[in-house]
Amino acid sequence: MKLAWKYAALLLCCGSVHVFASGNTPTDDVIKQQFAKQSGGMMHLGHITLRRLDAVGNQATYSVEGDMAADDNLYRMVGMAGDYLFYENTWVKDRPVKFSAMMTAVGTQASGWTTTFFSMQTAAKNAGRPFSPTEDLSKTLVVNDSGFMAQFAKLDTQFAESKTTVETQQKQYDELKKQVMDLDEQIKRSWGTDASGKSLDRSAVLQAMNAEMYAVDHKNDMTKFSNQYYINVYEPALVACQKKAVCDAEPIRTARDVALEEQRREYHRQHDLMQEKITKAIAEKDAKVAPLRKQREALRGQMVVLEASNQELTYNAKRWQEGVARMRKEGAIP
Repeated sequence: MKLAWKYAALLLCCGSVHVFASGNTPTDDVIKQQFAKQSGGMMHLGHITLRRLDAVGNQATYSVEGDMAADDNLYRMVGMAGDYLFYENTWVKDRPVKFSAMMTAVGTQASGWTTTFFSMQTAAKNAGRPFSPTEDLSKTLVVNDSGFMAQFAKLDTQFAESKTTVETQQKQYDELKKQVMDLDEQIKRSWGTDASGKSLDRSAVLQAMNAEMYAVDHKNDMTKFSNQYYINVYEPALVACQKKAVCDAEPIRTARDVALEEQRREYHRQHDLMQEKITKAIAEKDAKVAPLRKQREALRGQMVVLEASNQELTYNAKRWQEGVARMRKEGAIP
């Protein structure tokens, strides 16, 4: 934010400029021109009266009284409530304000003067800045503007009514929440129950079906079948063959390979059938539950919007109320 008008430090401390004029005292025009320059073009002097207090060598001290005015309306911020900024109009453009100050002038007509103002006192507050032409003032209130009370009352009512809006939306939120809970119950029931009557979910149903498939896989386990085949068929046949004078073990080995391959095929066939059965059953269940889930997600979306709106309304109303209370305590607003 800009500092209060640029000449504040100049008037309270000292700012110097060389001027030339006829006579031993700078003329009013020279003083006014240099003062306007020193203020950065933000302030100008009107009627002024000089009274010499003393003079030592080429330095003279004067008391200065008269009128000064701003080249633009000046404002200082007095507080904020929520996103709204409150300003006070400290200077009205071209409206004369009484001032008094001390001024020293060092120099001569030939060398020019160095003038210094100090002990500045004005009938207006020594603070403020102009609003920029590009500045967004949509959330700006000027407390001493004629339309302030109407503007403030409208906003104050708006934030007060937000409490009613929050209450209404909270009731809508609670009703939606109840509907979501009902849908959750329907979704749970759609997956069935276990032996004890407890509701199952998708994961539990899938787990039970997989367990059934794993049991069939275990029953048809290739390692188990192979071990039993070697013990009960292959090795006895091979021993019997070896007791003969001439033993041709190739048919025994061929029969072994055929039996193992058939078992492998049977294992995969039953596994694939079980997997297909599970996939189909889950897909049917998902299709039955899908509309319920879609409806649930739509309700949840509405709940999120209401919840976010209530949080924002409550937060903004609180900031407004706290800001207004602070400014009233400080006397910035009635």
